[in-house]
Amino acid sequence: MQVMDDIDLGALDDERQPPHSTEAEQCVLGALWIDNRALALVSDLIDSTSLWHDQHRLLWDATVGIIQSGQPADQLTVHARLVSLGLADRAGGLKYINEISQGALSPRNVRRYAELVAERYAERELIAACAEAVKAAWQTGAPLDGRLDRINALLSRAEGLRKGVSLRVPFVDLAQLRETAAAVRWTVKHVLPAASVGMLFGGSGTFKSFIALDAALHVAHGLPWMGRITKQAPVIYVAAEGGAGLWSRIDAWHRARGLKWQGLPFRVVPAAINLAEDAWRIVDAAQSTGISPAMVIVDTLSQTYAGEENSANEMAAYLRELGARFRDLWACTVLLVHHTGHQATERPRGSSAIRSNIDFLLGVFRDEKEMLATVTSVKQKDGELMSDATFSLSVQDLGCDDDGDKITSLVARHLSTAEEVEQARLTEQAAGRGGRNMALMGLVSNGMEERNLRKAFYELLEGLDAEAKKKAYYRAKQAAVDAKYLDIAQGIVIDLRAGA
Repeated sequence: MQVMDDIDLGALDDERQPPHSTEAEQCVLGALWIDNRALALVSDLIDSTSLWHDQHRLLWDATVGIIQSGQPADQLTVHARLVSLGLADRAGGLKYINEISQGALSPRNVRRYAELVAERYAERELIAACAEAVKAAWQTGAPLDGRLDRINALLSRAEGLRKGVSLRVPFVDLAQLRETAAAVRWTVKHVLPAASVGMLFGGSGTFKSFIALDAALHVAHGLPWMGRITKQAPVIYVAAEGGAGLWSRIDAWHRARGLKWQGLPFRVVPAAINLAEDAWRIVDAAQSTGISPAMVIVDTLSQTYAGEENSANEMAAYLRELGARFRDLWACTVLLVHHTGHQATERPRGSSAIRSNIDFLLGVFRDEKEMLATVTSVKQKDGELMSDATFSLSVQDLGCDDDGDKITSLVARHLSTAEEVEQARLTEQAAGRGGRNMALMGLVSNGMEERNLRKAFYELLEGLDAEAKKKAYYRAKQAAVDAKYLDIAQGIVIDLRAGA
């Protein structure tokens, strides 16, 4: 007996939809059409009654019927079967079938998609069982023993579904294992593997967030990153420290490269969310807008994690949740931005469970005297460690705000050759400590108030305390005055270059 058919789940809570995953159901169907053998990996987990959408049930039945008849099942043969049954329009037609097919992912993750479908089905059955149990409890005219037996039977059925999902384990032969091993895919080839959870860590002021954003925007545009192939796909950026500053960085990145941001498949979550408990909310938001990302950036771990960083169990549980909610559903790269410890700057802060529970680990290190950062591969589970990569940070002018104050942001750019790295170092040295003299002049606007110049300069000095920022500003300003680039008169900045 299927309880769900007897209960109006939608009426149980006007503010909630019954649990389901449209995307997981689509992924199962698409995977079956790519490789019909995938049916053997999911048939013990789900059948058509496990699917929430009626059109998906029709597509499942047609697909399974064709496969069991010994014929190849793909979008065309499935559509033809539905046409012959007069059900093609009810199933969404060829257009919807093609949409599923175009978004289909590798069959190697089909079992996890099926597990998600089965879990949502079990949740719906639990809700329905509880609703039916409440109805039975209120039938006060019926014998109590009969009502209790009915309620226990309902809850036992729901418990059986839960155990059936949670206790099943993958069970593959050597040929299937070989296919899985050979199917490693990359979001950025040999750097960021697809279907993975990894980390980019670094100390304060190492520009790790700028580098993570640089990777994300290259993927969203489908541009090679660090000279390595990417596949254009949507990106979700969890800006847990706020999205206002992120916009300036995104705007600066596009201006520096002469690219347009309009229409870019890039979505931002501009809020701190406890991902151990509320990652599903991001999934729901993505599904409601039809987004299936290849990359999810979490910036930073500390702002999305409510547990104890040194607890191995809590940290491992957090990473598993990200893997289940994001990686396994979308076969995407989950990149966590994280800090180093105060003493041990060569590893991420917190429990050793971090390294053992992630697929790749990248460290960002900076020579404090230069606006350069080096990315080092510390761990790569599915490949060789990449060679160190160097990034330069430059100031991009974004114009002025409503008060006439200058707006700027830093932009990261990969230096692809040793010659580029050496030239950047020479330029930095010629420009003064850390390139700050050059950065200061990039902020100057003739006639601006010095307090606004100082404020803008301080914003570039990520990771420095107030006293260090004050000293850095004084040195850079004095160097510019000595070089007769600028002068300060009654708090007003005079750009001496303007009359040159």
